[in-house]
Amino acid sequence: MQTPQPLSDPRLVVLHDVEYFIFWDQVPIGASFFLPTTATPRQALDALKPASKALKIKLEARPRREYGRYGVRVWRVG
Repeated sequence: MQTPQPLSDPRLVVLHDVEYFIFWDQVPIGASFFLPTTATPRQALDALKPASKALKIKLEARPRREYGRYGVRVWRVG
């Protein structure tokens, strides 16, 4: 299990040792983004949890295959 990192920048998310930079100001309620990863939706939400708490937003995730790659699509729902 991955150890949560201290939240220094909520835009930087580490998932399976890969860093993703998410421009949260460009993700309004109802918008989504795709993370190419072998992580499960639960693992992705766990990695995004510090950012969602800090920004007071609610997220949902589903497994997807997009652009010929497996990954997780994350929606901002609140």
